[in-house]
Amino acid sequence: MARAAAVRSGKAISREFRGWYALKSASPEVVFGLEASIVYLKTVLAEQGPFDGIFGFSQGGLMAAVMCALLEHRYIGLGDDCMHPPLRFAVISSGYKLKDSRWDYVYKRPICTPSLHTYGVLDCMIGISRSMELRDNFVQPADHCFVGAHYVPKTQEALDSICEFVEKFTK
Repeated sequence: MARAAAVRSGKAISREFRGWYALKSASPEVVFGLEASIVYLKTVLAEQGPFDGIFGFSQGGLMAAVMCALLEHRYIGLGDDCMHPPLRFAVISSGYKLKDSRWDYVYKRPICTPSLHTYGVLDCMIGISRSMELRDNFVQPADHCFVGAHYVPKTQEALDSICEFVEKFTK
């Protein structure tokens, strides 16, 4: 409501950038801010956890995969003081792999967290091949491909697929 009222009144709307990281350079890919996001999520895990699973869309899907790997393998960046156990599952929609070579270690070992990956065949932002590249870093991933673009699928078939996957870990 407040946003709509601001638009009607002609007032400027804040377009503050929000993301888990930002690009410093596109070629080669160099990111900044990811370390701060990991520290933030580590605090959330400590103060509000434990959590059974994680859901991430697009850049959040990348972040969900990174957190799965960090929690499983206790890589540098998570710190020795993180007591949260590995997650029981991950749902990743239109996720992709980080290409910054400083973060290659995250993908060196297979990610064992059970995962469901959803991706649209018409996704022009991420592209199905990039989502499948991330999916292939997981051991025995499940996937749900849908006819659609860069969004979380909302069809009954997709919702059933996601619910069935998550229910395996909530009993």
